[in-house]
Amino acid sequence: MTKPLSDQDIIALFKRGEHGAFDHLFKLHYRALVYYGSQLVADEQEAEDIVVETFVKLLRKRADFDNLPDIKAFLFTSVRNACYDYLRYTQRHEISHQELIYLTGKEETIDDVEMIKAKVLQEIYNEIENLPTQCQKVFKYVFFHGLTTEQIAAEMNISPQTVLNQKTRALNQLRSSLLKKNLLPSTISLYYFAIILQQLGATV
Repeated sequence: MTKPLSDQDIIALFKRGEHGAFDHLFKLHYRALVYYGSQLVADEQEAEDIVVETFVKLLRKRADFDNLPDIKAFLFTSVRNACYDYLRYTQRHEISHQELIYLTGKEETIDDVEMIKAKVLQEIYNEIENLPTQCQKVFKYVFFHGLTTEQIAAEMNISPQTVLNQKTRALNQLRSSLLKKNLLPSTISLYYFAIILQQLGATV
């Protein structure tokens, strides 16, 4: 009669890359992970893909684990994070699509939307390079690096109010330029324009 493998035996075999140990861990956690993921993303197929990718990551990092509880924690944490990333991606795509429909005033095909988005992004890039030096730095820190007002103030050694002033100045200049090129409706507010930039900036 074969003696059951202990937890330490499984860990040792897994760290050596033994297929049987990996298969044991896969069978032990797969269904629970798929169920967990599907509850988060409401899509079982997507959850299955996420779980498989997570096991691939686990296999690559097998040398880092010394016990089964740590492996279980890694699997569930990784699946959760991957599900959140998926939800953020799908939400951002939907928001971006709806905003571009608002800007153009009509429904567009996917190709049309991507073309409009690319054109707006290119114009934004062009105009960023025309901003005054300090204004340009503040804008990039805000929209490309996601820094807070306080972080930017510390990084540039200026006051938080100066950061806010330069941010507003950059938004006004960019908005004005895009309006002149008929890439924005004349009624769009500076606040809503900032939201659009946040969405577009997150894709670059």
